Amino acid sequence: MTGAERAAVALMASCGFCWARPGMACGDEGLHLARYVRAYRRGLLGQKDLAVVCETMAHVSAGYVITEVRALPL
Repeated sequence: MTGAERAAVALMASCGFCWARPGMACGDEGLHLARYVRAYRRGLLGQKDLAVVCETMAHVSAGYVITEVRALPL
């Protein structure tokens, strides 16, 4: 799954940080990590995909903005 595909899946869930509705972006920069976590908790995003999102972060918080995420290695 590519970063763009993960973002599209995350957009199916509402954001637990800024409360953006499904389908609405969190802002101009990207999506909050909280939205990816909600998509994971709802079974929309797999554990490996969430790990790929988190592995490059210097720190993790619900308000962290994901701007670009690399593709999952095959």
